[in-house]
Parts: sequence; structure tokens; C-alpha cells
Amino acid sequence: MDVDTLIGGAFAVVLGGGAATALFARWKRGAPLGLGIRNGCAREIAGGLVIGGAAMGATVAAILVCTDSHLQDVRLDASRLGYATTVLVAAAVGEEVVYRALMLNSLARLTRRPLIGLALSAAIFGVVHLTGSPNATAISVLSNSMGGLMYGVAYLRTGRIWLPVGIHFAWNYLQGTVIGFPISDETAYSGALVHPAIQGPTWLTGGGYGPEGSVFSLLFRTAVIAAVLAFYQQSSDESREEPQPIERLRPSEG
Repeated sequence: MDVDTLIGGAFAVVLGGGAATALFARWKRGAPLGLGIRNGCAREIAGGLVIGGAAMGATVAAILVCTDSHLQDVRLDASRLGYATTVLVAAAVGEEVVYRALMLNSLARLTRRPLIGLALSAAIFGVVHLTGSPNATAISVLSNSMGGLMYGVAYLRTGRIWLPVGIHFAWNYLQGTVIGFPISDETAYSGALVHPAIQGPTWLTGGGYGPEGSVFSLLFRTAVIAAVLAFYQQSSDESREEPQPIERLRPSEG
């Protein structure tokens, strides 16, 4: 049995059990999954787009400044642009539902500790990105695990998936569809506008894996976490459609 099969099987078990736990909690106690679309949903998405876009823009800028990589030309591929936009929007929403609303939520409920649920779901998120990725490195696994932390903190901070959806989409869309770098070792959604030449050490450029394999991604993912904690610390439960999961997960519950 190969590594991809083992990882995929383990992921299916964790996700299946987690989804069952989260959905049972939702049915039994009205526990929120964070899928509500009222009370500031658009504002959270917009904030995520700004934060995620700025972080990836800074990551790419650092790669271009510190290596021999450069942007070769600009050619609009309208069909790829439309295709990539559709797929990446769906991927951002889908992954946030799976990894945050279901997995993080359920692991936090099982352990009764949101931070443990956050750490476990982030580690799983990082390891799963190894599957089908021949250009993956230790840095890319660590970066994607930090990505899990990044999206998870945004989810716990707001109690909903929309801020992490905005961050997630902007992060992927800018690095791949707009600027042309691979997205987690995938090029099918890249190069709709700009076409780069990637030259330099893999630990700086990310190589064939893309910017998420670069040490710069670690720096700017950390900056995103700091920004979310700074800019969303004043959010109150009253402004949310559903209470924040981090507030509801108390040992005294059921």
C-alpha cells in the first residue's frame, strides 16, 4: 500500500468520524457549524480577500526580490481565467466546510479544547497536501500545516467559514491564476494572466510546488494569523448569526 493510499484512508476515517460528530452535535444541541450567511458575511469575505491577497502578494514579491525568478510576460487566457475562478471559489468554500466547519469543529468538541482541535486539523491539512505532490518538501508540509492554522484561527475568531474562505481563495487565486505560480504542485489553474520564470533555490522559490514550498510563505502565513488576531479581536457574538465555536466549547457542556 502506497503513502497516498494510507493518507487518503486515514483522512477518510477522520473526516467521516468528524463529520458524524459535528452533525450529531448540530442535531442534538443546536451547535453551530459556522455556515450562516447573514450579519456581515460579505464583510468577512472582503476582509479575507484583502488579507489573503496581501500576504500572497508579499510572498511572491519576496521570491522575486531574493531569487533570480522573474515575470516573463502578460497574456490573458480568458477561458482559463473563468475556469480557474470557478474551481478555486468552489475549492475554497468546500475545503473550509470540510476542514474547518466539520473537522476542526468536531475535533474541538471531541477533545473539548478548541486549540487542540485547531492543531490536529492543521496537521491533517498539511499532511493531506502530500498526496499526489511529487514536488512536496518538508517546507511545503509545514507551510500547509500553518495554512491550516491560518484558516482555523480565522474560523474560530469569527465563528464562521467566510473569513477563511476569503483568505483561502485570494491566497490561491493570486499565486496561481493571476501570477502563474503552481498552487500546491498543481498548474491546471495557473497562468491565466502572468507567466513567471522560477529560478533559484527551492527553499526560497518553492520550486515546482509553488510559493507554498518557500520559506517566505511561512513568514507571511504567520503575518496573516497576527492580522486576524489583531483586526478581529473586537468582534462580538451579538454581531454574528451564530455564536463562536470557541465560546461554546466549554467542558461543562453535556
